[in-house]
Amino acid sequence: MMSLIMMLIFMLFLIMVDISFKTLFFSIQIMLVYYIMIFKYIIINKVWLGIYLLLGVDMYSLSMCFLSLWIIMLMLISLKYDIYYNFYMFIILILLLMLVFCFLFMNYLMFYIFFESSMIPTLLLIIGWGGQPERVMAGYYMFIYMMFSSLPMLIIMFMLKNNFISMNYLILMNQYIYYKFFSFLFYFFMIFAFLVKLPMFIFHLWLPKAHVEAPLVGSMVLAGVMLKLGSYGLIRSILMMMNLSMNYNIIFMIMNLWGGVILSLICFIQIDMKMLVAYSSIVHMSVMLIGIFSMMFVGYLGAYLMMIAHGICSSGLFYLVNMNYIRMGSRMFIMNKGLMMFFPNVSLWWFMFCISNMSSPFSLNLFSEIMVLFSIFNYSFFILLLMILIMFFSSLYNIYMYMLINHGKMNFYLNKFYFNSIIEYMVLILHWVPLNLLFLNLFFFI
Repeated sequence: MMSLIMMLIFMLFLIMVDISFKTLFFSIQIMLVYYIMIFKYIIINKVWLGIYLLLGVDMYSLSMCFLSLWIIMLMLISLKYDIYYNFYMFIILILLLMLVFCFLFMNYLMFYIFFESSMIPTLLLIIGWGGQPERVMAGYYMFIYMMFSSLPMLIIMFMLKNNFISMNYLILMNQYIYYKFFSFLFYFFMIFAFLVKLPMFIFHLWLPKAHVEAPLVGSMVLAGVMLKLGSYGLIRSILMMMNLSMNYNIIFMIMNLWGGVILSLICFIQIDMKMLVAYSSIVHMSVMLIGIFSMMFVGYLGAYLMMIAHGICSSGLFYLVNMNYIRMGSRMFIMNKGLMMFFPNVSLWWFMFCISNMSSPFSLNLFSEIMVLFSIFNYSFFILLLMILIMFFSSLYNIYMYMLINHGKMNFYLNKFYFNSIIEYMVLILHWVPLNLLFLNLFFFI
């Protein structure tokens, strides 16, 4: 683990001394190979690896680190040279360092510190490189939501520190965490920050604003990695409060499912492509939360696979939206019609990512949703019906988005006819291949 951290610090040094992009990209490739080797070791031995200096890694944390590295690598490929190019890359790599620390720390308090500090580079990306003046308001929304939700969790941290010997995950999972008089408040405060970070329905207002005002890199990291911090923290927290979770999970499950149905219908009235993709992310997070709240192993596994699948798929969709925006000068559906006439190859990519987003075979989304359905099959028939309704509406709004963008009469007045570059195709391929071929190695995740 220390070698990984030293490698990240070395990459930051490369940025500060203005080393070329090729050297930096080669460093990221080395890190990816390093992670693959550790991942295979953990799968074979089924162990926590490197438990020292408060650091450790298991299947969940290593997969999230691998996803972070993959998305950051695709972001660096997508970057275009800017006047503040080095500072831009410096912020991205600082964000990567904080994310990796988040997933590697086994101490709950250290996880909380890096969990909150990861918001600062994201805020800088939105406010510094957003395209519209409204980006400042979007940054305020995000900052207020995150800060407000994190304060109750800080109080819970102090309570845990006073009552238990250690803040280590492995120790806390074996303790009986229960407060007789304030059990619901304790449980809600413990998971409140994670529900806002995901976000869960009701706490979701900051996400569409942040996505719309963020640059391409900001949208990719928000959808690909930042939302996964909430789900990762939620899995760790619920495993420490099994007794409280059994009592109160049903409340959040019903709220999530009704919220998922409402947001699926809201997707049909969107006029901005980025807004539709952002709301579809919240719908996917609602389904993923059901898997976590089911308290079954197959539910955890389905939620874990959905975290990976959604991170790759939504990042690819935001990249496609940006490709349209560069050529048409607008993200509005009314300005982006008839794409199939001039860019049939891009239209094909839209089709492949839309069907992956609606969980068609053989995308990882399909297998994750099947596992979540298995987890609630014996839980409640009413919840199962709502889940099926969400999946039905999810398929409809993905078809609706594809039809609006690729069919109809093209707008010739705003067209800036740019040919597709090799880099754009490479980024799309590197999104699509793991999303649709990881099902061949599903035994790695079981």
